[in-house]
Amino acid sequence: MINHYTSPVKILFFTVCLFGLLVFWYWADANDYFQRSYRDLTETEQVPFKYNTPEGGEDLMNRFRKHFFDSDFFFPRQKVAKVKLFKNIPMLGVFTGKTLKQNMIEEFLKFCNDTVNFDWGETTWGLEESEYYLRLYNADNNVIGKIYLCLEDCHMTDARPFCPAMKFGMLSLTGYATITTLIHNNDNWE
Repeated sequence: MINHYTSPVKILFFTVCLFGLLVFWYWADANDYFQRSYRDLTETEQVPFKYNTPEGGEDLMNRFRKHFFDSDFFFPRQKVAKVKLFKNIPMLGVFTGKTLKQNMIEEFLKFCNDTVNFDWGETTWGLEESEYYLRLYNADNNVIGKIYLCLEDCHMTDARPFCPAMKFGMLSLTGYATITTLIHNNDNWE
């Protein structure tokens, strides 16, 4: 005879396993675990950009300025085939993606590498405060760059891989206007 009674232990086990899978999926997505191919800086390349590193008495902003136009540090240091915008909503953001039109990718990359769009400013905000994030993909569909955008409350960005032209991540008034227009203009998206 078949017992149709499901024990509370089985229900608890199933619930814990499902919760564990969801947590892993969220962590893997947030870290681009299965698709990442970033070209981050080596330890040696990072030295001039560390706050407490003495570099001949120069201050940190001057060390950043030295590399503004150095193509080795341009964002994202790889050829971009696709850019996708997502709302930064835990677990659900991955379903909100929209793709930037091909003819807009070069303009977006110019925005990221133009120092006029960024300013020096406080960087004490968390990625969870951002409304959006953008993922940049190469031709193999690997994530090669990612930018979090906190537009409404703090006008800040956080990018990976690091780019000196983005300064400390604060958007200038010009940069804020440019990126806001890019995001909210539906003609820029497929």
